[in-house]
Parts: sequence; C-alpha cells; structure tokens
Amino acid sequence: MSAFQKVLILFSLVLFFSDCQKREDTTIQKNVLTYLIGCNGGSLTACQASCAATYPTLTGDNYPTATTCFSNCSTYCSVTNIYLLISNK
Repeated sequence: MSAFQKVLILFSLVLFFSDCQKREDTTIQKNVLTYLIGCNGGSLTACQASCAATYPTLTGDNYPTATTCFSNCSTYCSVTNIYLLISNK
C-alpha cells in the first residue's frame, strides 16, 4: 500500500468518526426555562409574596435564605433580564 492510500484511508476514518454534526443553539430555550423555574409565581410581585409568606419574620437564622429568595426574585423575574437573555444569543 502506498503512502497516499494510507493517508486517504486515515483521512476517511477521521471524517467518519469525527461525527460532523451541526451544533444546535438552545440558548433561548435554556434562558426561558431558567425564567420559568426561577421566577416563582410568574411575576416579581408573586415571587416576592411567596418569599414573604415563607419567611414572615426575619431572624438571624433565616436571614441568608430569605435574602437569597428575594434576590432570586429580583434576578429571575426581571423583564429586562429575560429580554437581555433572549436577545443575546
């Protein structure tokens, strides 16, 4: 077998096993799913009401989790944030 045939066979094997597929962009789907999962109640006020009902009084013990809950509401339920996530592919 000549060197050219060996290179041709090796090149063919590389192409066959490299699995050349087109990459599908799922950025929008992932960002919308993050919004739906992260924003409890579907709106900022509903999410904040849910956090307020879960943590009616803030104490030293539940303060970190309560502030995290309110912070997640501000982040995930922001209409501006979801617009930027969807438009920034």
